Amino acid sequence: MFQINAHVLPSIDSSQFGKAQGAYAVIFIDYKDIDGAYALAKFYIEDDGWVIDEIQDEYLLFTSPEDVSEEYLPYYKEALETGYSLLFNCYEKDDLKD
Repeated sequence: MFQINAHVLPSIDSSQFGKAQGAYAVIFIDYKDIDGAYALAKFYIEDDGWVIDEIQDEYLLFTSPEDVSEEYLPYYKEALETGYSLLFNCYEKDDLKD
């Protein structure tokens, strides 16, 4: 199981368009090789109505649920059942102010 992180922007087709400035996406992909996992992550992000601004080269590899932090465990379990899980931590323009 891979965890891939990305910075994404809402497309005009996104349910978050006009609401969120962007999001930090966490994608769990249950796939055997990293190249395929990246291709699937990109597909699922775009299919959900987001434009990829940056996708991190670094990724996490989990071999058991004990490796996953408690806050991400539900997403890990969902990916085991469905093959993938998406989490978008959205932020608004006002969130960027100091």
